[in-house]
Amino acid sequence: MVLGICGKIAAGKSEVLKILFEKGFYCIDADKIVHDLYVKDGLGTKRVAAVFGRKFLKSDGSVDRLKLRKVVFEDENKLKLLNDVIHPVVYEEIRELLCKNKNANVAIEATYFDEDFLADFVDKLVWVERPKEQIFATLIDERSFSEDLAEKAFALIDKLSDVDFVLKNEGSLKDLEKVVDSLF
Repeated sequence: MVLGICGKIAAGKSEVLKILFEKGFYCIDADKIVHDLYVKDGLGTKRVAAVFGRKFLKSDGSVDRLKLRKVVFEDENKLKLLNDVIHPVVYEEIRELLCKNKNANVAIEATYFDEDFLADFVDKLVWVERPKEQIFATLIDERSFSEDLAEKAFALIDKLSDVDFVLKNEGSLKDLEKVVDSLF
């Protein structure tokens, strides 16, 4: 079985992935794959520099993710452009990982699962839902987002219409574990 874990920014997708890992799932974090692509001389770094310019690279040659984040969260066209150049590489990496782990239960955490990206890999989609005020607290207090940027980032992702399960992340990590347990 392959589960797709999705939801808005700071909804708790990574925590759900950790819980599933503890339950024996092979876990794939699409965001970590992107981070790995953004190292010096990485394919993602080369693509970002080619499309957005070298001004989005740090002095060490890696992608300046904070600078890039600000630009793409403020302009949906730039976010689409970034996704168009990065998603094909991430898709291929995930495909390879799935081929290597075809007999395992797998969970993939990603922001997008649609007909163009990753939907064909998953058997079931899990939407992680968290109250907006808790998401904003995380974005502002822990991730240094301004309120305006938090609002823009929050608005970027809408709940998918074809999710199989909705996990409500409204309390503690212990509460979230119980909600994840209810899936099985």
